[in-house]
Amino acid sequence: MVNQEDPRVLRTRQLIRTAFRDLLQKKGFDAITIKDIAQEATINRATFYAHFEDKYALLDEVTEMAFYERIPELVVNAQEFTDDICDQLIIMTHQYITDFYRICRIDSHPMAKLVDDKIKKMLQQTIESIFLKSDTRHGVDRHHIKIMAAMTGSAIYGAAHYWLNAGEQNQTDVLVDIVRPYVMNGMGMY
Repeated sequence: MVNQEDPRVLRTRQLIRTAFRDLLQKKGFDAITIKDIAQEATINRATFYAHFEDKYALLDEVTEMAFYERIPELVVNAQEFTDDICDQLIIMTHQYITDFYRICRIDSHPMAKLVDDKIKKMLQQTIESIFLKSDTRHGVDRHHIKIMAAMTGSAIYGAAHYWLNAGEQNQTDVLVDIVRPYVMNGMGMY
């Protein structure tokens, strides 16, 4: 088993992730092979497999890392779900989706769905974490918090994804003005 704290392991994983990102920009995900990744990272295939099960596991890690790196500190430290936090999540989600689809050539619908599901799940977890922090005075059932986080995350993600497909990439202020009232009014009962 690979020691995940070893600096050489960390360096090798970073080489693999960087090579993978570079390849995603050059060719579609479906066309990328482990051999391509290994060559681009200047490692052998056995080294790749010592770190990742396959390219799907690598995609999952790259997607997750890129998402969490983008979460603003204001959101990470949020103690309650305010208008400002909602705005930050809408903008961050839209930018993440826009960058992801612009940079990474996901050329199959099943792959796009996997990535979309991963992003939705991470957004939901981020929102759930904020709800749990602010729940100290409400005593709402954890199951209810999960449902509210799922609905809130779905609304934000769905609007951001629609906005991307509608070609409105440069008008995030309008997106925020449309989505925030919808999300925050739905939260009024919380």
